[in-house]
Amino acid sequence: MRQFVWILPLMVLVGCGGGLRQEVFPEGSLKVIVHFPPKRVIPAEAQRVRVSVRGQGLTQPIEKVAERPSQEGGEVIITFTNVPIGSKEVTVTAEDQYGTHRAVGTGETNILAGKTTTVTIELSLTNLASVIGRTINVRTGQPAVGVTIQIGDRQGISDSNGNFVVTNVPEGERTITLSSPEYRGYSRNITVSPPLKNLGDLPILPQQLMLPPDEPEF
Repeated sequence: MRQFVWILPLMVLVGCGGGLRQEVFPEGSLKVIVHFPPKRVIPAEAQRVRVSVRGQGLTQPIEKVAERPSQEGGEVIITFTNVPIGSKEVTVTAEDQYGTHRAVGTGETNILAGKTTTVTIELSLTNLASVIGRTINVRTGQPAVGVTIQIGDRQGISDSNGNFVVTNVPEGERTITLSSPEYRGYSRNITVSPPLKNLGDLPILPQQLMLPPDEPEF
């Protein structure tokens, strides 16, 4: 007698000898309680909370996003259902409007079949900042589009208006590098301080021009 297997969401139907039996993958639920300190601890720039879960049974992280409870702090409760059993790592980030992690917290737990597991996360302030600015074509005065901005291992690309943002840049003395096939790249030193470093307009010279632009002041 031929055996066959049908794979359906969350279950497997196995046929043998004309009969079928249903095997349900074991799952549970996860409730994440995030303690959000007041704005004097976690700055007002941290506008939303992102909860990410990874671990056994997950081929990729599962995420949910919630708004900050209030400027005075409080709790954020996020529930995940249909979570595969096994050990899980929970990461919580409080992000600003650009996506920089202004505060983070982590925890570990174990999901049990048919149960709701609760994990409580405390947030701690980071030293990360968002770096923003605009790249300008020296020859035309128009936005320079598609320029890569590199700061350490973080990078951004200027959009159709020349605007760029580089997120999660550690504070301190850093080197910023501008590069593009259409423009002459260069590097400069900058000082980064949370929560935001605005570099303003950064001039960049088209490849066909020989003279370098004046050094921008940061």
